[in-house]
Amino acid sequence: MADLFRHDIAAIKVEGRQRSPAYVASVARVLREALDTCAWDPERYLVRTQWTAVLDRLSEGQTHTLGAYHRPWH
Repeated sequence: MADLFRHDIAAIKVEGRQRSPAYVASVARVLREALDTCAWDPERYLVRTQWTAVLDRLSEGQTHTLGAYHRPWH
């Protein structure tokens, strides 16, 4: 997330097509909190376990929205 701030990323796509309003609301809530937390102190930003827990409950398999950030190929 801090890399997004450092590189002045202006938009992030949140999946939502063919998803329930509750799913989109939960993902957007986690993203908003993560963005606000990072904006407050980007150098000390860490992914919170409760965010991952929320996204894990929403996932339809073995991965969740944060998965790409924890892969060695990114």
